[in-house]
Amino acid sequence: MGAAVSARGIGPRPHRPARYTLAVAITVALIAVLVASSILNYVYLDTVAGRTSLYGLLSIAVIALGSFGGIRAIVRDPAERGRQYRRAGIFLGLAALAWLLLVDVIVFTDSAGPRIAVICALACVPTTAFGMLILRALDRNETEPWRLVLLAAVWGGVVATSLVIWAEGLWQAIAIRTLVPGPGLDVSMAFSAGILEELAKGCAVLLLFLVVRNEFDDVVDGIIYGAAVGLGFNFMESVSYMTNLYAVFSPEGVGVEAAGFQWYARQVLGLFFGHATYTAFVGAGIGIARQLPDMRKKVIAVVAGFVVAIAAHFSWDAWLGAFPIDKTFEIVEIHVRTLIITGPFTAALLAILFAGLHIEGQALADQFQKEAALGTGAILPEELSILMNPWPRFEQRVRGLRRGGVRAYLLVARLQAAQIDLAIERWHRERGELDSPPEADDELRRGVLALRQELLAALSGR
Repeated sequence: MGAAVSARGIGPRPHRPARYTLAVAITVALIAVLVASSILNYVYLDTVAGRTSLYGLLSIAVIALGSFGGIRAIVRDPAERGRQYRRAGIFLGLAALAWLLLVDVIVFTDSAGPRIAVICALACVPTTAFGMLILRALDRNETEPWRLVLLAAVWGGVVATSLVIWAEGLWQAIAIRTLVPGPGLDVSMAFSAGILEELAKGCAVLLLFLVVRNEFDDVVDGIIYGAAVGLGFNFMESVSYMTNLYAVFSPEGVGVEAAGFQWYARQVLGLFFGHATYTAFVGAGIGIARQLPDMRKKVIAVVAGFVVAIAAHFSWDAWLGAFPIDKTFEIVEIHVRTLIITGPFTAALLAILFAGLHIEGQALADQFQKEAALGTGAILPEELSILMNPWPRFEQRVRGLRRGGVRAYLLVARLQAAQIDLAIERWHRERGELDSPPEADDELRRGVLALRQELLAALSGR
């Protein structure tokens, strides 16, 4: 049988890690939740968003089934079929994201109108961009790819908000019909925000870990990705509250002030003291699980991250039930509430982050030295002090810019990134945390050496 398979040129099917299967299962479950919640909203709430999402998601599901069935029937070669599947998945994913974004826009612009929504969104862009740049600066040892960080933010802003719109709408409808106004209803609303929002946001971090584990190295990466998801969610939620309160208070002539207060509370004071902190705890738990050897401990770390995130979020919303806001002291209250409720969680998160950066930095320094001692030329002894610190790395790039222009600057940046990737690969292999064969290290070395030769050619003017 083995000879027959070899003769056909097919060969054994490559091994796929079990985490890919888990990622597919989570994705299918999320799609099922989206469709089910849309149907329930359509039936029980009769909202425009419910109807729109129901028809849109069902149509995307039908197109997906037709596309994948057609590809399987037409394409004979398994390798080519796999490429076509990936392309179809990307396009369908983009279509689903676009549709969810459209639903969000309908929901968020329904009260105040599209002009006010655009103004509110533009007001939130600079602060959210600033938050993303801060995350970039904090990730000082090995900067995560922008495409993945932005993807995490997009999930938080589009997919997570869509999940929450329908789930919380249904939760509130049931709670209002079954609970009388009072502490029980207040606690129910606080739980719905903490549980549903952190589950929706945390799924993005979990999927990143399962699908691109090579870019997900430790607790630092988990915090960065989790905070990015939180920033994306915070952006869309800020627009929602700003537009809604503008519409509510405009008849009284204070719509702008109400929207401005929400902008300050969510985009300035709460930029990091809020959703970014909550979901970063989910990422921290997943990042810790990344480097634990035992599956039971991995599960405990991931669950613990979700529990802490939900608890932090719940405590923020539960404050309203315990201490109703006095409009006279609203500006004071929001600062006190942030300091007392979210401040300790953010401080704990920063402590975890800086401890993770220290451990990561020591591990990289150790692997740089070991690689330099091999004499392969991938890392030279004189480069050790440069690679260990972000500022000298930047200075090296600037020197490349002066000598060889923009092309040399970019080549130096690529060379540094490749050297750091090699050290990270060595670190994970030393700890037994990789699926890839040992030959992958040699491939990374060859890539580093090729970039070094290309850089030398650029600096010499060839």
